[in-house]
Amino acid sequence: MRQYLTFELDQRRYGVAVEYVNSVLDPQMITPLPHGSTIVTGLTNVRGNVVPVFDPRETLRQTKVDEIRNPGTAVVSMEAEDEEGGIVIFEVENGTLLPFIGLQADRIGKVVNLEDAEISAVPDFLPENASRFFDGFCFVSETRHSIINLKELASRESLFSGSEGGRRA
Repeated sequence: MRQYLTFELDQRRYGVAVEYVNSVLDPQMITPLPHGSTIVTGLTNVRGNVVPVFDPRETLRQTKVDEIRNPGTAVVSMEAEDEEGGIVIFEVENGTLLPFIGLQADRIGKVVNLEDAEISAVPDFLPENASRFFDGFCFVSETRHSIINLKELASRESLFSGSEGGRRA
């Protein structure tokens, strides 16, 4: 059994293994960076340390994973007991000198316990450039969540590449 922190971006539900989560912060000021070939959108101060904040919305949207829905599946906002937005601080080895990186979420969900059998594999029909960002899919309270492969999503290539997934000027 593993634990996953759930969160929402653009009314899409995601989960990430809590082993990568350093902390969850209330919304706070983010100093924006000029728009360029990066999904790193700004910097924030976390306990006296400067932490880059990234926004994977466009990268995840380009995978078109959430366009594949079961008939009759509606997008529902997270339950009332879930917190408002905030910044999730991750500690992940990503091929950069950045020990921590933050993700600004629209809503922070709860930590859920999932057995491996409860997580569906990434479908073979997804192209590699889409499937690499996911470790699988699961249902939490009858709502599908995409389990993010954080090492891939927060990798140097994904964060700073001008190619697909990167933010363009």
